[in-house]
Amino acid sequence: MNTELPYTPRWSKQWLETQLRKRYFKKPYDRFMWWRSYTPKTKPLGYKASFIDRLRNGDYESGPYLMEVELVLHTMNEKFSALIGRDGQVDHGKYVSETSVDRARKKRLIEDHEKEEFRKLTDLREQFVKEFKISKEEYDVEVTIGCDDLVSFYFKIEEKYGKRIRIPRKTKSK
Repeated sequence: MNTELPYTPRWSKQWLETQLRKRYFKKPYDRFMWWRSYTPKTKPLGYKASFIDRLRNGDYESGPYLMEVELVLHTMNEKFSALIGRDGQVDHGKYVSETSVDRARKKRLIEDHEKEEFRKLTDLREQFVKEFKISKEEYDVEVTIGCDDLVSFYFKIEEKYGKRIRIPRKTKSK
């Protein structure tokens, strides 16, 4: 009997592991962040670094969380396949108990992804507005047009708006 797996990950497990190995280190177990398995190879630059250097360093690139979620889905599918009995049926109670940690890990990875993406997108918007002295509305229009990557988007905005120098207004002295 052919039983369908509960999840359909977008990418193969081998492809995911290869992509993660390229940009991330495998983390040792951390009891405070047990759900995370990977950490970036390149350390993010500090706030004193220039905006373009932070873009080139990949500080605003998407994290490994969604790829880790895909790996969790593969693990849950493997556990499901292992529980298929001779009659083609699955003991769903046992499956639920065996995948409880995986489901908690998946939930936390998705939460981390959403939190970090919101922070990065907010910071990115603020940096573009500050760097090029454009309004948030102008940024929103430009970002919908888009570009291939953040560095080329930076140079596109620089070419279009230039780095405007803000001249402070003179105050009247008495």
